[in-house]
Amino acid sequence: MKFKKILILTTIFTSILSCTGELEEEVFSNYSANNFFKNEEQLQAQNIGIYEAFRHVVWEQDMYMLVSMTSRYATSRVPQFAWHAAYQTADRQPFRYERLWNIGYNAISRANTVIQNVPLGEFYTEKPEIAKQYIAEARWMRAYTYFQLTQLFGDLPLYTEPVSSADPEILFKSRSAVQDVYNLIIEDLEFANANLPVKWTSTGSGRVTKAGGAFLLGKVYLTSAGAPLKISANYQKAIEALKPLADNPTDYDVSLLADWKNVFSMSNEGNKEIIFAHGNIYENLLGSVLPFWTNPQFSEFGGIQSRAGSGYQIAWHPALLDLYEAGDDRLKDGFTYSYRRINNNAVVNYKPTPLNVTGLTYGGRNGISGTKYQDGGAIGNVIHSKDHIVYRYVDAFLMLAEAYNENNESAKALPYLKIARDRVKASVITTTDQNELRKIIREERIRELYAEMGELFDARRWDIVEEEYNNSYLRQWRNPNQSWDEKFKLSPIPIVELGKNPNLEQNPGW
Repeated sequence: MKFKKILILTTIFTSILSCTGELEEEVFSNYSANNFFKNEEQLQAQNIGIYEAFRHVVWEQDMYMLVSMTSRYATSRVPQFAWHAAYQTADRQPFRYERLWNIGYNAISRANTVIQNVPLGEFYTEKPEIAKQYIAEARWMRAYTYFQLTQLFGDLPLYTEPVSSADPEILFKSRSAVQDVYNLIIEDLEFANANLPVKWTSTGSGRVTKAGGAFLLGKVYLTSAGAPLKISANYQKAIEALKPLADNPTDYDVSLLADWKNVFSMSNEGNKEIIFAHGNIYENLLGSVLPFWTNPQFSEFGGIQSRAGSGYQIAWHPALLDLYEAGDDRLKDGFTYSYRRINNNAVVNYKPTPLNVTGLTYGGRNGISGTKYQDGGAIGNVIHSKDHIVYRYVDAFLMLAEAYNENNESAKALPYLKIARDRVKASVITTTDQNELRKIIREERIRELYAEMGELFDARRWDIVEEEYNNSYLRQWRNPNQSWDEKFKLSPIPIVELGKNPNLEQNPGW
């Protein structure tokens, strides 16, 4: 991706311009409309700095641990990773919540600098339409970040402009209600949807575009229709946001790829199915760690660490395979059933129950490796170039089907569900019974989007977190005596943030 190259060049530059992890450090920024928003190149540098705030390996691995590892089908051969399935991270590994909070508010701070200052600069006066595209990009990034954080933590401190004072009343905000957070997110996304370009001409793929505006607006409306807000009228709003994107892909420069597995190919990154992804590069701590964790030992798929015999730390319980029909391409191409060991050329086969079998095997309840994070070119366990795909176009069809079904228009859901399933040769769904179709659509999300860091968010908006917790194969295996607690419906506010900000209050039960 061309955008990756630009990211490398701007990493050092933007780290100087932006705060370094604590939102209040924006007090020390000297950048304003008068000295740094004079041309498009300067706007571009500032906006790419927002993307850079996510620091790739940290955001990605912690989101995977806290969101995907809570899936009932996630498993691990490493016992301590069961802490995430059992929601024990606040006690065992509090740094994961701390890092997501800090990275998120760092990105929000950088976005706020752009949003406030661009309209005051000379470039906005000279070329307002182009300038608005950069504001829209920053507002989309702010909305995305608040959306991720509120799905984890619930009520949040809301910062909508750069912190330019050490006044405690400005610096240390209390938490705003989830409804207020969503109001800001939707306001930002409506502006983004109206002003983002279909395609950026100044850089290659990798930056959010008009497709991302419609997609995320629809996802936010769909999410707010579920728990905790349960605004049922937003199912219709989700339909209105997503239908133009689903029905007119050429207007948004997106498409479903004909070959499902090609969506995740290293040679096809930035393809037209990708709505939004965090780009990774072969640089220490600027790459992904997931290819190392998710691929078999001594395989060609996980880079140097996998080839050395380490890796295969997290995987998927064999029960996940039972969700697929026999002819589904995702069953065939989505998992590693056999591989040849790099060190001795021996063939290793996956076995769901590898007891009393001959030959080299891996699997059992340690799980089967998925194929979404393969990257054989890495030179270290955190130096993978495999992008972190956040949103894909196929989800627009799945969300639209869900919104129609929940809006009591089940027949209208079927064509969109069919589009997603036809691509992978799955059977045609014909039922219009709302409850039956709800179950099918929810399982389809798992079949299509497993390991893409949306599992916990889906469970929370569907209000089935307790059910998922009780049915978690990993929790049952590693922590069978731990019981459900209502506090698990929200993640804990990081302890360090409570210590810094006297106006923050912890979520109930933590």
